[in-house]
This record gives sequence, structure tokens and C-alpha cells, in this order.
Amino acid sequence: MKLIYTNSYEEALELRDAGFEPIECAFGAYGSVMGDLCMDHHGTESHREGVAIRSIRDHRGTMADRPWFVVTGTPDADAVLSILALSGRLDDLELPDNFAEWVDRHDRNPIGLDLTTSDAGILLLAFNQVSLPRGLPGFQKGLEAMEGLLRNPPDQEAIRKIVGTEKSRQRRAHESINVVLSSDGIPLDDPQPNGAEERRVVVAEGAVWGFDIWYLYGPVVVSFSARLEKVTIGCPSVEVSEALFGPGGLLAVYPTLGEGWGGREAIGGSPRGEKKTSEDARQVAAHIASLLA
Repeated sequence: MKLIYTNSYEEALELRDAGFEPIECAFGAYGSVMGDLCMDHHGTESHREGVAIRSIRDHRGTMADRPWFVVTGTPDADAVLSILALSGRLDDLELPDNFAEWVDRHDRNPIGLDLTTSDAGILLLAFNQVSLPRGLPGFQKGLEAMEGLLRNPPDQEAIRKIVGTEKSRQRRAHESINVVLSSDGIPLDDPQPNGAEERRVVVAEGAVWGFDIWYLYGPVVVSFSARLEKVTIGCPSVEVSEALFGPGGLLAVYPTLGEGWGGREAIGGSPRGEKKTSEDARQVAAHIASLLA
């Protein structure tokens, strides 16, 4: 296998033209770099089925003779599973029922999805609990982890630990919510996890990934990472983002926050290399609440 990681739209195009198949090579405003198999479902390609589903159902093993791939971003489950399927490394395996569908659902809309309720979900949880660095090392480790889990599923003792870790993450995600603002900017006294349809802004700060939990409290999340000193803004989908902020969704919000803020229609954040604080996150949330009003 030849696997190349790049942060450059231009380099991804060059590699595509040299015979590498891009896997989820989405570059924000530049769009997606697409190969013959059209392996992306983000941004302007969101009308397509998920790459994991199509790789397994339609193209499994089709690149076994020339497994050349170019990747970018985070080594998430659907990208990793797609590479394994296309390269033929899963041809001798019978995958758990609906595994690709679980991977796709978790990637696109994880709100309210409890991965502890099925064998496929448990395997996906186990993969998600593997610490993967960014860049090429993360993808290489992710490929090994995913293939290892599919060939040697966790035993009952391991499953108990996986489920316990997930329940702890969910609890910590709930606890990491600092404040939930109504559209008039007023903090709610006792917000309940039933506000996904209401015009609320959730402010969260924590060391765990918790967007699937945070979106239960409101359709806009402003998350502060103390480790990265970064603010992230998210909506659960492009459709929700555009319903709240008009055409382009969050693309209409970033310019109102200052120079350097940006991202996609449904997720983005603070300028690269610029350190932010939890107070910055609260100010951003108050500003977004005013836009909702």
C-alpha cells in the first residue's frame, strides 16, 4: 500500500492525477479532491452516500492491485474502513451486520446514537477509543487498529471496559457544559437534554469529545479546548446550520467574529495559531445568540 498524507489541495490534485485515490480529501472552501471512485461525502459532496458504505458494498477489493491512497484531516473510522475495503485487506472477512451503516451514521449524525447497543457499535467504540495522532502516523495506526479489531473482536472483559469508558465519556460530556444560552442571550437555569430543536447556544469546555451529547441541549455548540487553546463552533448538519443562519450556514457567521475565523457550513472555529480562552468562547456564544435572535 502507498498512503500519502497532505494538507495541500494542490498536492492532493497532483497525487490524484498520478493515480492515487483520494479518501475524504475535503479542503473547505476549495471543495473536495475526487478520484474515479468519488470517495467523499462532505461539503458539496454531502449528497453522496458515505464512503464506508460505498467502499464495502460497491468497490470492495477493487484497488487490491494498486492500493494507492491520498488522505488528509483526521483518521476517522469511515476513512480507515474505506481504505481497508478498497485495498482488499478485508476480502476474507465477514464484517459484523450493518457495520458500515453504523460507521456512517456515527460520522454524519451521532446525536442520540448509543454505540453500546450492538456488536457493530461496540467495535466502532473500541476503534474510537484508540488514541490516533494527526497526519500519516495516525492513519497508519488507525488501519492497524481497525483491521485488528475486525479480525479479533474484543472478548467480554474487554467489552465491559469499552462500555465503561464510553459511559464515563458521556457523563463527562454532560458535566463539561458550562452554560446554555437562549436566543436572547439569557443563561438557562436548568437546561435539559431535549433542546435540540430550540434556538439555543451550548458552551462546553472539557477534555472529551462530546458533540453528540452537547447537541442534545441545543443546535449550536461553542466548544473550548484548554489543551489546544482553541474555540470550535458546530451545528449537527448543514441543513440545521442554514435553517438557523441562512444560506451558507456558519459561513455567514465567521466574518462577524473577526479575521481568521472560518471553516465549513456546519463546523469551524478560531484562527489557526491564535490562542483563545474560555472567556473568548463565552463571548462568541453570546454573539451567536444575538444572531439567532
